[in-house]
Parts: sequence; structure tokens; C-alpha cells
Amino acid sequence: MMMGSALSRRAGLLLAAALVFAAASTAAPAQEASKGSSDLYVHLETRQPLIYTGDPHEVTILFKNNGKETWTNPGIEIEAGFQVFDADGKKVERAKNPTSLKDAQPKVLEPNAYFGKIVDLNALFPKMTALGNYKITWNGAGVSEKSITSRVIKKYDTARDYQAVIDTEFGPIVLDFYKDLAPLHVKNFIDLANQGYFDGKIFHRTIKGEAAFGGSSTGDERGGPGYTIPSEPNGLKILAGSVAQVRNNFTGPEESGGIFMMAVAPQPEMDNRYTVFARISSGLETVKAITNLPTAGGGGARVAARPIKDVVMKKVEIREKPAAKK
Repeated sequence: MMMGSALSRRAGLLLAAALVFAAASTAAPAQEASKGSSDLYVHLETRQPLIYTGDPHEVTILFKNNGKETWTNPGIEIEAGFQVFDADGKKVERAKNPTSLKDAQPKVLEPNAYFGKIVDLNALFPKMTALGNYKITWNGAGVSEKSITSRVIKKYDTARDYQAVIDTEFGPIVLDFYKDLAPLHVKNFIDLANQGYFDGKIFHRTIKGEAAFGGSSTGDERGGPGYTIPSEPNGLKILAGSVAQVRNNFTGPEESGGIFMMAVAPQPEMDNRYTVFARISSGLETVKAITNLPTAGGGGARVAARPIKDVVMKKVEIREKPAAKK
């Protein structure tokens, strides 16, 4: 049954990608054909932008014959067309003796016919299991180069307890997570931290002596990682030391995905409006000092405004929580 489920998932992935590909190719064939001498349209994508260490590094490659005649493979071998470059632009070494897959290539394609394949790049480039950013390219005879990017990050293990350490010029801030009460938000925060999303971001809003807001990609309340996440009602109130994911006018009923609030005083008017996913276990005085900085804008004592001096999260590091002392 497990094998059947895996095959069904792979078939579903190819079908979904083919549908996206078909929609895109209706507008793109003329442009694509002008780049090369072939009527073969090629679409390349990753299954997901983030890959955990140890997991398959799978990409989907799809072909469509946009010509009016049957396309005959001139010798293209899909796996041979891949190249990978690390964050420094250095070519990642191929496996010494990769398995030959010449018999698993498209041989002919009738007009408007598709051919799709899922390729695990870890088998071709074993060093892609290392943490970092990668540029993936594919080349074939008569087809313009295709290029995508992916990132390998530390694997999030739900069985482990983690802490986040936020490094600021005012001192470190340590967060403990409520992984059982807000699992989606905890995983989201840890994944973002592990890919370096928060590094260099500022606390873009503060409420004097009460709360600090950070995690925006644009330095204001509009920014985020490019997606939103649904709230996880868990009954936790926003008290001194609470850390909550927030939303704004731009994200609607879902939460921003990146912006979070650290409270140094209770915020009862916010209870049940935002998901509390962590607490400050060390560094509450640091957060309080940040909230007391002078701000520009904001008319009242409880109006959020930006500090006149940028307070930067130099780095947000995820580490395993030390075992409790007996």
C-alpha cells in the first residue's frame, strides 16, 4: 500500500505540474521557440523552495512539442543536462559513476504531446545535501538554458525541543517554543530562521514599554516571506514575555508568515486575535529596552511607531534546548 501511495503522489505531482505547464505554455511558445531552433518547450521547477538535509532534492522537468511535426529526440539525455552551482558560483561535482538512464528518455513526441520526469538531484550531485543555496541549470540540444534555485536547510525534527537566540546590540533574546500548541507557527519560524530570513531585519515598530515588532522583509508592516499562514487558536493569552505571529491590513484574516510581536507587558485587547507560539525565556529586559527607544511618528503612548535608530536582529540562531537541570 505504501508503494502505491508513493506512486500516486508522484503521478499527482506530474499531473499538477503538467497543468501549470500547459497553462504557461499557451502564452509562451512563440517566445520560447524564438530562443532556439527547436519546437521543444521545456519547463523546470523544484517541488519546494526549501529542502531539508537528508531529504530527496527533487525537481520536475516537463517537455512539450510545440511544433506541427513529430519531434524526435536528437540525443538529449535529461540527467546529463543538469548542472548545479553553489552560492559562490562553483560547479558542484557530479557522482563518479551515475546510473545510466538512456532508456528512460523521451524518444518521440507528437504535436502538443507532453513528457514529464521527476529527478532526485542528490543521486547525481551527492554534495547537494550540504546546507546552502544552489543554482540548478538544464541544457539540451536546441533548447535555451533553464535555471532555477533551491536551498537546503537544517531539518526540523518535531521530536526535538528547540530554542531561538536573537542576537541584538542590546543583548541576546532567547525564545522557547510552544510546539504542541502552535506546531505550524513554530515550524514556520524555525524554518525561516534556519534559512537566514530574519538575519539583518529590524524591529520596525515598538509600543513604548509594551511590545516590539520585527520580521518584516520591507522594514514596515507590509513585508513578509511571500506567503501567509492560518492562525492556530490555542487559548494562550498575550502576557509579558509572549511571542505572537501578527497580521495586518495587507494579510487579511491570515497571519503575515514573518512578522512577530514580543510583548513585555500584557496585551489583553490582542488576546485570541493572534497566535502565541513562543515565550521569552531570557532577555525580557533587552526587549523592554528596545521598546523604550525614542520613535519617529505615532501620536499616543500606545501607538506603534518606528524607533529612530534601527535595532537590527544580527542573527537568529536555532539550537536544541538544553536539558532541564535535575
